[in-house]
Amino acid sequence: MEIENLVAEHETKLKQHDKELARLNDMSVVMQNSINAGLARVDESNKFLREQNREQLKQNNEIFQIVVGINENKENKEYESKMMTRKNLWQAIFAVGGFLGGFILAYFKVKF
Repeated sequence: MEIENLVAEHETKLKQHDKELARLNDMSVVMQNSINAGLARVDESNKFLREQNREQLKQNNEIFQIVVGINENKENKEYESKMMTRKNLWQAIFAVGGFLGGFILAYFKVKF
């Protein structure tokens, strides 16, 4: 009898263990599905962020090209301004020299 009771208890415990394993297996499936859904959302989020990053890089490149263009234009205008200043300086020097030369010639003509 004692062996029969032990066998019956053992079978009962095995059934309880089988039920617990089935419950744990179900929980594992639910957890795996939840993880898969979370990973899918993360993947979609990463795709969105990569696309935003590409757009931001395009915008940054366009802004950089505009700034470089502005700087080149500024440098060209500064160079042209310096050249005009030098040209005007030489014109002023020759104009003053011509005026003084004409004045001196006129002065000496009147004197002689």
